[in-house]
Amino acid sequence: MNLFGGIFNGLGELWAHKLRSALTICCVLLGVASMVVTTGFMDGLFAVWGQSLEEAGGPEKITGQPVSVQERQEPFAQLSRGFRFDDVRLIRRLVPEARYIAPEIEGNPRFSHGRQRGFYRTQGVTNDTFIINRYEVADGRLFNDLDLLDRASVIILGSEARKRFFDVNEDPIGQFIDLDNKPFRVIGVMRAYERFYGKYNVLNWKNEIAFIPVTTMAAKVQRSDRLSYLNVKAGDIALLPDTIDALENVFRHQHRGIVDFKVKTNEQALASYTQTKSAFVIGGGAIAGVSLLVSGIGIMNLMLASINERVREIGIRKALGATPGNIFSQFVTEAVTLSLVGGVFGVLTACALIKALQAVLPPGNAPLLSLTAVVVGFCFSVVAGVVAGVYPAIQAAKLDPIEALRYE
Repeated sequence: MNLFGGIFNGLGELWAHKLRSALTICCVLLGVASMVVTTGFMDGLFAVWGQSLEEAGGPEKITGQPVSVQERQEPFAQLSRGFRFDDVRLIRRLVPEARYIAPEIEGNPRFSHGRQRGFYRTQGVTNDTFIINRYEVADGRLFNDLDLLDRASVIILGSEARKRFFDVNEDPIGQFIDLDNKPFRVIGVMRAYERFYGKYNVLNWKNEIAFIPVTTMAAKVQRSDRLSYLNVKAGDIALLPDTIDALENVFRHQHRGIVDFKVKTNEQALASYTQTKSAFVIGGGAIAGVSLLVSGIGIMNLMLASINERVREIGIRKALGATPGNIFSQFVTEAVTLSLVGGVFGVLTACALIKALQAVLPPGNAPLLSLTAVVVGFCFSVVAGVVAGVYPAIQAAKLDPIEALRYE
């Protein structure tokens, strides 16, 4: 019997034993659907995580920040002036791999506008910070060279800062807001960043902030050019180790051998992301694999029952010249047909369920429909059919034709 004959026989068996076949198909359907939906939820979760990493600068971002001096160097700590603008100038000259260099001074000045008062997180930055951390201005403009050169009293507000200090219908562009009793003119407002995981916006840190030129922060707010962070973005991810080594050498030279700095990258977070994703994929695959194992057992039971009901048919076919190989291929094909039907319905069910969940769940919580998950789930259903059909097919192929013809 050829392949198509086996498929038609399999469909005939499905139709002849509707309830039993439906239960078996449901086992396969649930296994495939659970695999696709579980993978969809994991893809949705890690899409949020991956975007958070990218929004924080991506793997090319390198951050230098001050740390406490080691005990053995404490007597000489005063030799180092810490992170300063001089470090930035030297990096520009000696580290060509550094495409963007963003000195930052973190502050918490007191804001005042109308009846609104309060301390608010503020960063003194250059425009390279907006490039590295992927900030986009929604209204107004970014800083220009004159703002930095003249230590201009201008400010760019994050979306939450704009909501806090200005009314909904009030246009902040061109208005003044006081920082530590010094007037700053609002020249821009950043767009709102949203990526929800549950009710938590994982990108809200990009909204709850305000920016002023780093030179203005040093001269008028902090009154010191000591930097809080020095961020660098490598031009090529392949050159990241060389860039890190070059930066550490610059810092050691500038800080006169005092190790009062730490250089870190997003690689650690990226490695953790990759390991966690692998663990989730293995765990989710194991759960779905158990469901498919159950479906395989269901197919095997159906095929064994089918053989018991068709012993005389097998005997007649062998008497007419069918070989054990013909019998074996017939029953394996029937088992695969069962699993294929279950796999198709499982994929359709998973797609419909994912679409429904995407419609009712927030974007950060909704599963994603993955073509890879669909293909893998469908292939697993076929494998389950083949594996489950082999033993019953062997039993059918081994039947003695004379004993089979005598079977009542």
